[in-house]
Amino acid sequence: QGLRAGPFYPAVYRRPPAMAVPLNNITVGSLKIPVPTYDRSAVRPGIVHLGVGGFHRAHQAYYTDAILSRGGDDLQWGICGVGLTQFDAAMRDTMQKQDNMYTLVSRGATTEAMVIGSHCEYLYAPDQPEEVLQRLSSPNTKVVTLTITEKGYCLDLDTGALDKGLEAVQKDLATLKEGGSKLLTAPGFLVGAALRRRAEKAAGLAILSCDNVQGNGEKTESAVLEMAELAGGEELKKYVHESFTFPNSMVDRITPATTQAVKDLVKADFGIEDLWPVAGEDFLQWVIEDKFPSGRPAWDQVLGGTCMFVEDVMPYELMKLRLLNGSHQAIGYTGVMAGYRLVHDAMADPLLLKFITAYMDCTTGAVPGPAGIDLEAYKVMLRQRFSNAAVADQLLRLCEDGRNRMKVACLPCLADLRPETAQPFAAVVAAWILYLTSSADNKGAEFKMSPEPALGEFQAQAQKAVEDPEAGVGPLLEAAFPGSSELLGKVNLPATCAKLLTQMKAGKVAEVCGGVSAA
Repeated sequence: QGLRAGPFYPAVYRRPPAMAVPLNNITVGSLKIPVPTYDRSAVRPGIVHLGVGGFHRAHQAYYTDAILSRGGDDLQWGICGVGLTQFDAAMRDTMQKQDNMYTLVSRGATTEAMVIGSHCEYLYAPDQPEEVLQRLSSPNTKVVTLTITEKGYCLDLDTGALDKGLEAVQKDLATLKEGGSKLLTAPGFLVGAALRRRAEKAAGLAILSCDNVQGNGEKTESAVLEMAELAGGEELKKYVHESFTFPNSMVDRITPATTQAVKDLVKADFGIEDLWPVAGEDFLQWVIEDKFPSGRPAWDQVLGGTCMFVEDVMPYELMKLRLLNGSHQAIGYTGVMAGYRLVHDAMADPLLLKFITAYMDCTTGAVPGPAGIDLEAYKVMLRQRFSNAAVADQLLRLCEDGRNRMKVACLPCLADLRPETAQPFAAVVAAWILYLTSSADNKGAEFKMSPEPALGEFQAQAQKAVEDPEAGVGPLLEAAFPGSSELLGKVNLPATCAKLLTQMKAGKVAEVCGGVSAA
């Protein structure tokens, strides 16, 4: 059902040396926190990871560090990290300066830290596309993992097909047909690797998406197969279908963005001048469809069995997406508009806690719980995790890309609900609309809206919805969620949302939310 990550650390010393030291191969042996005990010079990259961000470093890389600690044959499972975009230059620079190591902070009843060393290489694709293709094509590479967010798969979110209108996709198709290497997208690099692996008769490859996307393996497969067909015809598509696998997976560990406060804590408490540490809660879980043609790390044998290999990930995935990710959307917009900036502060508001409980309760009817999982206990655990003040998770982080996140985690639940049980969903949408059109919360504090990539498609309608909820909410929902009119109408969501939005405009978001029920 998911276990706490700790205690998996040896004794942690919280008295730092007189002066903090930079993290690198020279200093790591002097640190007073757990550091890699395996010979990092003997580690070979058997995994390529696309999109090295905070979550990957707190989750997959943490599991893999534990694998490498077993030594022997497990040293084949080092990670080659790959940055795909220009925004990854800062991570490249950090990894180079710190010899591909970083500090992982685990925050629960106590705050603990350790050095992760599972990355043995980092490649920056904008400058090193050929090196990336060589690593993906290497016979030593048996698993490719990805955390690139949903838009990184280059799919049309409405149709699920490859978005051939994207400039990056068009450029990659041209590059692949020319036999070049200067690729831009994850599907492009994977198809480029397929061309080379086919020519070299390399063994099969597992492509493991670790993004919070329903059916993440299936969506990855769809993007890669279509790119392969467009670039190399039916034969290349057949090769990918027969030689690559695309396991679905469910990942879970709340990992806020790294702040200066985290860097200061690592320096003050543990004596390390880390340029980019990462901090996460003390809970983690990983459920993976067991489809690996050339072997895999035994992730299920480390970190207390918090990783599971199963035949069907879907029940776990829906449980997490609809209860955890959906609830994140619910507390995100309502919490910000009620005047909070941190998740645990919002959860300490009795009205918002009542609302999140109601949201989870109404969602439960749309969750086919995995066998042996007590959903009531799971919901209690989620509320406890959200209330963990040590994590200091940012509400505005949860608000990013709200349209797409709600489309994945919230809207599908409506198919299993009735109008009288859908009120909490309507409140989430109402708070989202208010958030999109506001620059200050109920307490008068200003905030900067998190990125909403699709806002241009419905910004005008959002403003009209706030000005006249009764007339404007319906057109906004049609613009933001095209093709969903029947689903939304089934539970009378536009009318309920308009009513709640009218009440929220009076500056009482928490009070309005606290009054809805899942009855």
